[in-house]
Amino acid sequence: MTTVWISRFLCLWKIFLLFQATDASHEEVLQIHYPSVTLSAQKNGYLSAQTEGGGDIHINSKGNNTAVYFDNINLLQLIEKVMSLPPVWMNHTDTGYSGNFEGGKHFSIPLNVMTPGTKNLSFEIVAGSLPPGVFLDIPNRRISGIAPDEDAEYIFTVRAKTGYGKFADAVFRFDSYELNQCEENPCHNNGVCNNTNEGEGYTCNCTGYYGERHCDTGVSNKKTIPDAQLSAYLSRDQSLATEARLNSNSSSGWCGENGNAWIQLDLGSVGRVFAVTTQAGSSDKFLKSFTLSCSKDGTKFSDVMGTNTTAAYVFPSGTGAITQPLPDPATCRFVRLHPSTYKVHPCLKLELHGCVP
Repeated sequence: MTTVWISRFLCLWKIFLLFQATDASHEEVLQIHYPSVTLSAQKNGYLSAQTEGGGDIHINSKGNNTAVYFDNINLLQLIEKVMSLPPVWMNHTDTGYSGNFEGGKHFSIPLNVMTPGTKNLSFEIVAGSLPPGVFLDIPNRRISGIAPDEDAEYIFTVRAKTGYGKFADAVFRFDSYELNQCEENPCHNNGVCNNTNEGEGYTCNCTGYYGERHCDTGVSNKKTIPDAQLSAYLSRDQSLATEARLNSNSSSGWCGENGNAWIQLDLGSVGRVFAVTTQAGSSDKFLKSFTLSCSKDGTKFSDVMGTNTTAAYVFPSGTGAITQPLPDPATCRFVRLHPSTYKVHPCLKLELHGCVP
């Protein structure tokens, strides 16, 4: 009996010596410094783990930031990278033919890629080149731009690459063909169209007081001056500043309450104003004369002055459309029309002519 108890004591003593916490040293097999636990072999020793019957050994990782390191290598990331798959191009033909596009027209080609196991994906051109005006729209995963206005074929290779460096290449090919862009009469107000092989395939030489891309007039074109850039002060009843557009369907245009009212146009950026057109919406109430003022910042306004005078230039107006040049072109962003004389109420439609970058 005595021998059995001695054996049990020696066994418990060995276990105690194995797991007791002592001063840190290289001889220590178990170190507990909360919240960390370090298990190491003694000098010239080794760590081993095995299961009965040859079963698997698992290292359980919990939480998004858990890592398992071996010799400063994150094993979980290494396994994830090894097991990751390259991108897969979907619905892509062997020849990569993507279509035949009209020169000078906008087009887009989708980059249909499936990325197993990762959302991080980048694109680059690895062979050939994109024609001028065409670019890789990476956020929207497409090739976009304006087709060159010429008869030509373009071939290039796009590489899709994951964050782990796995990649797949795809060849793209598309054709463009030249058009006579001027046949569609893109230049308005007697502008002269010139065919080119650059950009949208044409330019406009504008006449008179017109400018911009298509010799358009500013206020009537909502793309040039959106509704939010028209405002007014002391409007009559429910009259809206947007009703002042020359092509609006309003029966009377915009109406101010009296001579203290004004209507303002924000060109969006500083531009050049050459002329103004006014017209009455009805014959019973309309604008007879007005002045203009300009500002670059929307705070400090200066009157449009007459030639060789210190007084504001007074523009006549009436029931019919009247286009009048400014005495000198005005450089500004904000333009205000101030009624001078009117019948009943200053009601009008208007248009500005000029160039806005």
